[in-house]
Amino acid sequence: MKLGKKKAGTQENTEKKPRGSKDQLVRIEKLEQLLAENGDELDDDAIVSMYMPGRRIKKLGAALLRLDKMRIILLVLLLLIAFLFVLAFMQEKMGNFTINLNRLELYRKGIAIDDKGTFDDPTARLVVKTVQDATNITISDLPDNIDDVDGDHNGYNYMAYTYYVRNAGKEDVKYLARVHLDACAKGAEEAVRIAIWRNGERTVYAMPAKDGGPEDGCENFESNKIVCSYAEENFLVGNVDKYTIVIWMEGEDPECVDSIVGGSVQFSMTIDAMDQEETSLLAKFIRDVKDTLSGDKPISAAGNEAPSYYNSGDVTWENRRNQ
Repeated sequence: MKLGKKKAGTQENTEKKPRGSKDQLVRIEKLEQLLAENGDELDDDAIVSMYMPGRRIKKLGAALLRLDKMRIILLVLLLLIAFLFVLAFMQEKMGNFTINLNRLELYRKGIAIDDKGTFDDPTARLVVKTVQDATNITISDLPDNIDDVDGDHNGYNYMAYTYYVRNAGKEDVKYLARVHLDACAKGAEEAVRIAIWRNGERTVYAMPAKDGGPEDGCENFESNKIVCSYAEENFLVGNVDKYTIVIWMEGEDPECVDSIVGGSVQFSMTIDAMDQEETSLLAKFIRDVKDTLSGDKPISAAGNEAPSYYNSGDVTWENRRNQ
């Protein structure tokens, strides 16, 4: 068997095709067809490429080789940036509910979020699991203890997430927590409900009714893009706030009709400093260096750590100052 294959290969390599071979005849027929279709507008490069397969790829490779090293490095960096941009865009459009804490003005100062009240893994970003192919329910279908479970606890046709914000820094701060409506499709936002428990107190939000007033038992969205805002003007060192977010499609809403089937909504929550310092990252870094030299509890200007400066031990939901 191997011998037969080798023999056939040897015969193929030793035989030379005459000039009037079938492949050349096919190329001539294609050339005549191209000339008939395009006439004088036929690109010369197209004719040459018919007789030199892979010529354009070789020309591209030769052009890349002619570039100097700096241009090649810049080209690679541009391609990498484009790849990262596409990756980030895809992640933002996957429908995840994200919670983002301002790194430079809050996280680096000791403010952190976690999906557990014990703050085993404090961070500046949390991503919530989504519910696929949800149908409508009503608020009475939600469990009574929905505010008592940490982290992800999605249920049948609703999304539920509980997380905590703590101040383990060295100064009192002011923060603004805001829920954004990032994307929607097929009018699903008209029937969606988003309930938020803040330290045990619940408020339900919805798009305004057709007459402009609030839906039954709800408060209106602040705008087409902002659901609601929570301003904490006295977030003391040692304080912990608890948030539970629940999202569902309200079956008793008049706008919950067949036309929204297949629609979607996407929300996010941001936590920003209300008294942001109008200083550059360089100025913050210089101040942090001074704190390091003076021993005044230096903090990371890069915002990649969650420092804890609280003198009374670890700050948790159970031992929080604002009980």
